[in-house]
Amino acid sequence: MSFALTALFAVTGGYALLRWASLRAGVATHHGDQVAELGHLVMSAAMIAMVWAYGGPTGDVAQIVLFGLLGLYFLARRLGDRRATHPGCPASEQHLLMSVAMVWMVAGMPLLMGGGTGSAGGGGHHHGGAAETAEAVPAPSAPTPGWAFWLTVLFIVALAASGLFWTRRALTASRDGEPGDDERRSLVLVGAPGGTSVATRPRTLRLLGPRADAVCHLGMSLGMAVMFLTML
Repeated sequence: MSFALTALFAVTGGYALLRWASLRAGVATHHGDQVAELGHLVMSAAMIAMVWAYGGPTGDVAQIVLFGLLGLYFLARRLGDRRATHPGCPASEQHLLMSVAMVWMVAGMPLLMGGGTGSAGGGGHHHGGAAETAEAVPAPSAPTPGWAFWLTVLFIVALAASGLFWTRRALTASRDGEPGDDERRSLVLVGAPGGTSVATRPRTLRLLGPRADAVCHLGMSLGMAVMFLTML
């Protein structure tokens, strides 16, 4: 499971990096938000670190602050940015959910993992590393508070529902934003000598379009739900 989750989050992180780079370079054929893409990249890296129980108090505080700020950004965008529902740019509440889930995943880990008292786990993070630490040092753990358990269950349900949303989006993406054949043939490279036609450009960049983006978000939602399940 650890290797599967690592591979999943490595793919989502790499994909987010490619989308951010295409937006930054101004060659993207898709709509997007550079902050959102960087946020997904950082989330993916943080999830991989959590899988392998890498971290500590300082890192936990940094993550809580970072994902808290991302959550505030997406909340502000949802409340005041009319582009929040722009076709091709997923709804801000989906990003907000993942940001808040990351905050709880880090902050709630000690409660869900029995107080986080252990030995050389460097912070006793979740999943494989936490399980291995528990096996190596059998120590009594404090019971998980009921409110923390049910809050985590609520996040699992919300992320599962988010997964259904992204599944539907992935199935309908070809009708909701990918350019058609005529539009692809009409695209030109900005700044290219003579405005050279780029029939090959969409073949590469369409991999970063709405359908693949929805699949990436689906992977993030389900991966985070699985991580929460391992903490219960």
